[in-house]
Formats: sequence, C-alpha cells, structure tokens
Amino acid sequence: MTQKYIKLKDKDVPTNIRSYKSAKSIKIYFKGNILNISKPKWVSINEVLSLIKRNENDIYDKYIKILNSEIKTSKQWKTGETIYYKGEQFEIVRKYQDKYIVSVRIDIKTKKLIVILPKDIQEFEIKEYVDNAIKQLFKNHTEKLILEKLPYWSKKTNLKYNAVKVRDATTRYGSCMPSKRNLYFSSRLTMLPENIVDAIIVHELCHLKFKNHNKDFYNLVEQYIPNYKEIDKWLKENGKLIMF
Repeated sequence: MTQKYIKLKDKDVPTNIRSYKSAKSIKIYFKGNILNISKPKWVSINEVLSLIKRNENDIYDKYIKILNSEIKTSKQWKTGETIYYKGEQFEIVRKYQDKYIVSVRIDIKTKKLIVILPKDIQEFEIKEYVDNAIKQLFKNHTEKLILEKLPYWSKKTNLKYNAVKVRDATTRYGSCMPSKRNLYFSSRLTMLPENIVDAIIVHELCHLKFKNHNKDFYNLVEQYIPNYKEIDKWLKENGKLIMF
C-alpha cells in the first residue's frame, strides 16, 4: 500500500501527484475522495505544497463535502451494512488481523461478506482499499459466471461471438460491438439473480444480429427470454443494487 497523504488541518488526505511534460500549470482536483495533482515536470513538490497551503481552506471544505456525500450514498464496509450477491442480501462483517493486508471473502452458508482489515488501519483508508478488493472479487466471480453461461446461450441462439471481456461498469450491464462480434459485461453481474444475468447475456448476443433496439431485436430476445419485459423493468427499478 503506497498511497501518499497530505495533511489538511485535522485530515490526512489521500493524494496522487503526477508530473507531465505537456502540462503548463498546476491542476488540483478531487476524483472520489482522492486529491489529484497534475503539474509540469519543472515544478517542484515544494511549490505544489505551497499552493495547497495557500488554498487549504477551500480544498479542505471540498474534501469534507466529499466524505459526507460518500457516507450518505455509498458503502463504508462497516459491520451491519448489507450488499447483494447473486440476488440475495449478504451482511457485511469486519474482522481484523495483524498482517497489513486488506482482503474480502464471501461465506455462502451464513450469507456474510467478510472484510478482513489490518488492526492499525486508519478509517479513512478503508473504503478505497475494500472497494478495490471487492471489485476484483466480483470481477473474478462474474468472469466464472459468464464462462459458464455464455457458451450455453450462444449455442441455443446460434449467435457466435469472437471475444468477451468483463470490466467494472455501473452504467451498463453489458454492451456489444457487432462489427468485431465482441461482448462486454459488467463485473457487478454476480450481484444479480442468475435469471437476470441470463437475460443480460441474451440481450447482448441478440445485438450481434440486430444492432438497434427495434421490434425485431426485442422479438428475438423474447424468443429465449419470454418475460424479458418484466426483467427489463426490474433492472431499471433495481439498478442501485450494483452500486457501492
């Protein structure tokens, strides 16, 4: 864990500083709760820190607003929170260990998502590290799920694809590039019920034949997923399930 921090009043703010040959000035902005700084290569770190110090109040206020917003709208991975896995609610449970490693695992029997943290980790560090660990876990599980289901549906629909990729996405469950016959799926699919995943897979396969969402496209989808309209409505109403 090599994240750097800058002290702003009472907060240690996670910070990324990058130097660019083409940069003409120092730019300071937040991406999530991380303070990002881009600077020309000829600008020293001391000059950057001096600029931050002069604007400390404004930067600090923005950081506090971001932290408060995250607390209200996203998972903090605390015991008692819940998350969906395969369409069912799992309780989040924190556990601590001596090793400075962050890891997560799913206990299917007890329906718990176990977050394992170092004993001395700071609270403000937790979200970023656990977010990354869970994204990777869900990506692995979704890749396995797609590899199990996609060949079946490809054979059943007689729609052949060339490549499939799973990537972290929250605005789309899947997408298709008909010209290359490539399919893309969100790594969050493992959070959804399996019948919903089936419908998403068929949806993207059908785009290999019909690029647009026209009548022919939906008729083809409904040949294999007769209740697709219900599932589509469910996805629109429950999209927040895959957010964290």
